[in-house]
Amino acid sequence: MRYLSTIVAAGLVLGTAQVASAADLARPVYKAAPAPVMMGYNWSGFYAGINGGYAWGEQDNVLTALGVGGNLKQDGWFGGGQIGWNWQAPGSNWVFGVEVDSAWASIKETTNFGLGVSATSEMDYFGTARLRFGYAADRVLWYATGGLAWGHNDMTINVAGLGSTTSGNTHVGYAVGGGVEWALVDNWTAKVEYLYLDFGSENYFGGPAGGGFESDLTAHTVKVGLNYRFGYGKGPVMAKY
Repeated sequence: MRYLSTIVAAGLVLGTAQVASAADLARPVYKAAPAPVMMGYNWSGFYAGINGGYAWGEQDNVLTALGVGGNLKQDGWFGGGQIGWNWQAPGSNWVFGVEVDSAWASIKETTNFGLGVSATSEMDYFGTARLRFGYAADRVLWYATGGLAWGHNDMTINVAGLGSTTSGNTHVGYAVGGGVEWALVDNWTAKVEYLYLDFGSENYFGGPAGGGFESDLTAHTVKVGLNYRFGYGKGPVMAKY
């Protein structure tokens, strides 16, 4: 009987262990949900906007040609618009783009020589077509830019009692600079930008053979701009585990 009791007790223990093991196998196993993919601001897409700012620069050889030496300084305000397109790969901080802008301007200077003689130089329009390359920290984009620049400038010489004569040219050169742009809300961005513009040299008043002169036109611009981005969408950013 003692041996029989031992065998029965061992069987009960073994059966209990088997039941517990079966219960563990039947119990559902829950896995942690996968980490969500974070959605960051993506700068890709077409945009259009407005801009305005202040410019200063000079037109060289004007005063020298008039016999008094030096360059003619110009400064003033401008305002216009821009259109552009950006591309940012999902998960990347690098942004590539292209932008074209144009502005009406009043960037000028008048020099009085006395005895009723004066000279005025005024750039009344300019524009650029540039590539942009930048680094985005989510909603902040730092960028460098460069490309083609053009601008129209008038030179007027006035002699009291005799009237005035004007010579105008469209200069073509290059633009380089940089800026920073912020995403205010999903579709709207604002920027601050600096550009150096070298518009190249053109003939005024018929060139040297006609009593005129060659003159180079340059300018520095600081502008603020507001853009609306079409088809806004958030690009995926890889989740960190």
